[in-house]
Amino acid sequence: MTPAARIAAVIDILDGLYADGAVTSSAAQALRSSMQRRRYAGSGDRNAISDLFWQIQRGLSRLCWHLEGCNAAVTGRHLVLAALVLMDRQHDSLAALFSAEVAHAPAPLSDAEITMVAKLADRHFVDPAMPPHIALEWPEWLMADTAAALGDDVAANLSALTVPAPTDIRVNPLKISDQRQLRDRLAGRGIKGHPTPLSPFGVRLQKRTRLDDLQDWKNGLFEIQDEGSQLASLLCDARPGMQIADMCAGAGGKSLLMAAMMQNKGRILALDTAAERLERGGERLRRAGVHNVERKLVAEKWSSRSWRGKFDRVVVDAPCSGSGTWRRQVDARWQLTPERLAFYQETQAILLEKARAMVAPGGRIIYITCSLLASEGAEQIKKFLQTATEFEPADIGDIWQDTVAAAGGGACPPHQPGMLQLLPGRDGTDGFFIAILQARLR
Repeated sequence: MTPAARIAAVIDILDGLYADGAVTSSAAQALRSSMQRRRYAGSGDRNAISDLFWQIQRGLSRLCWHLEGCNAAVTGRHLVLAALVLMDRQHDSLAALFSAEVAHAPAPLSDAEITMVAKLADRHFVDPAMPPHIALEWPEWLMADTAAALGDDVAANLSALTVPAPTDIRVNPLKISDQRQLRDRLAGRGIKGHPTPLSPFGVRLQKRTRLDDLQDWKNGLFEIQDEGSQLASLLCDARPGMQIADMCAGAGGKSLLMAAMMQNKGRILALDTAAERLERGGERLRRAGVHNVERKLVAEKWSSRSWRGKFDRVVVDAPCSGSGTWRRQVDARWQLTPERLAFYQETQAILLEKARAMVAPGGRIIYITCSLLASEGAEQIKKFLQTATEFEPADIGDIWQDTVAAAGGGACPPHQPGMLQLLPGRDGTDGFFIAILQARLR
């Protein structure tokens, strides 16, 4: 495919994604469907199409602001033109790319588009006149909630979510204990990376690479897991012989590391409402050599009555906005609604109450969300503690020292009593909120 044909493909994808002014599917689904229709495209073409498409998704709010400032409609074609001019500074080459003389190229520029391109060429992609929510690619209705969590650091951390996320992998301590050993094994296969700064088990790859065809992955030597998720798993302080409940266990990412820290001794009860997620978890457990995880499918409205007071640790990996991961799921920020957020918040409160009943005296609740919103983090915990007086905030600094630092990890980031927010700008991780609540001995 020519460069012009690649641009035409991106325009086609965007026009389909925003048909009739409404989002018809997720950005990832739209791109995937387009690639399936273009099986003739080589890897270089696919990469170029994907790069431009995601570049536009990451700058969507800013591109739309510029188009509106030029009195231009927001269409797939206009978004591509704006990206080429404002992000790539290609305005001098547009006539050659949008040409009737090139096969499969986009249609030539109209007079109105030539005028629009001239206006865009006088602008800068990052403009100090932009409202904060536009400059930060963040839903305006979430700004106050986010600022309540991040304070003066809101701009730095939301800006970090506008760039692609790195790929982090984690060693499986049951099979390989040293992150540097894994780094060196991968380097021998031409995959470069470096140890993560905070997690003692992580390696951050220099570039995205397909890993599931590597024999080391098939043998369970490592898993793909963001450094923030690794840290949240370690802070659960799982120890051999413990009884642990992993609520909303999903595909088992946190259960895997907890089981390894338990040396396969004790039990993890992995609960989830989706059979498909649990089945994927089963495949990962078998590959990792984990034997002490019991997977259990529960109904949407399940009861904790039969597990009352049974567990040393109850992990509430709660459904949430996912706002801390929006550098990976770029368009999810525009799909979240106030009604959906309210549903998540209600679910989080319900799960905390279930955990309250399940934890043994002297045990802990570990509440985790991949969110940067105060309403899903500190505010949720403060409301819970108003009635759950048998709990008190644990000393996260001490727990970090006993788990992360003791295994060779970095220093604990700033935190509040019982609460830690991992931040993409400050810590380089996805955004995570972690609360650890200690049940008093009765």
